[in-house]
Amino acid sequence: MNEHTRKLKRTALIVLVSALFFAASFVKIPVVDKLADDYFSQSIQAATIAYATTRGVNAVVSVVKESHLELAPAGVGISIAAGQILDPIDDMTERLSSVLVAAIASLGIQKLGFEISEVISFKAIAVILLLAIPLIWLNNSAMVPLFQLAIKLCLILLLLRFMLPISALISDSLYNHWLQPDIETSMQKLSVISERYNDMSSLQPEQEQGFFSSMTAGAADKVDKTREAFIKMVDNAENIISSLLSLMTAYLTIFVVQVLLLPLFMFWILAALFKSRILNELTTVLTVKLVPLQG
Repeated sequence: MNEHTRKLKRTALIVLVSALFFAASFVKIPVVDKLADDYFSQSIQAATIAYATTRGVNAVVSVVKESHLELAPAGVGISIAAGQILDPIDDMTERLSSVLVAAIASLGIQKLGFEISEVISFKAIAVILLLAIPLIWLNNSAMVPLFQLAIKLCLILLLLRFMLPISALISDSLYNHWLQPDIETSMQKLSVISERYNDMSSLQPEQEQGFFSSMTAGAADKVDKTREAFIKMVDNAENIISSLLSLMTAYLTIFVVQVLLLPLFMFWILAALFKSRILNELTTVLTVKLVPLQG
């Protein structure tokens, strides 16, 4: 078998492998891809619901804070500035809202990255293999490092295709076994207040009402609802604050793990693999087997 025939066979092999990778880009990895996709979708939905609940609590707090309630325990009128009592809850809801926005954004970016990886990784491998074919025909030893680099990039893209779903599964395990119970419990406690959002959002601050309107039954009803909401929040203040703290801790954990720890860990693994002796030896073997270039 002459050299020209061997080159043709190697070219055909690379074209075949490239075609297989291109075809595989349209197929999801069984089980793993579905679990990862479900995790991102469910996590974004849960974080969005938590954000809506938090904003609901914040809306109720804002309305009550702007009101000047007149309560009369034991027949003695006492004027209470609601803002002084509800400031800690208001501050916590604002901070939690910021954390939830960051968590939702990070989950959305990672979901997008996962979907892009699904579409691009195997296609990129197919393209790199096709671009490496001319190196077979150049018979120039100076081209060997380029071919080795092409193989190394293909191997790293292949690992990356599997690492992104695996990182999502790690996050899913952390969420289901450690964070979800506390999140659900906290959401149930906060719903006691947030369910009043629809009623309270239509209320106007007391100081914006005129003298005559304040005498109407509608205004009296608004005052009653404001008073009820205030009393409800005071009675549940401890549960509200502890629930807000639990949610903040949970979503800060999600943010730190998914945005900092896992990406840094994956980058460290990829960097280590790129320089590893095993990957270099595998690249050399593939180069010798597939394209024994001659100077």
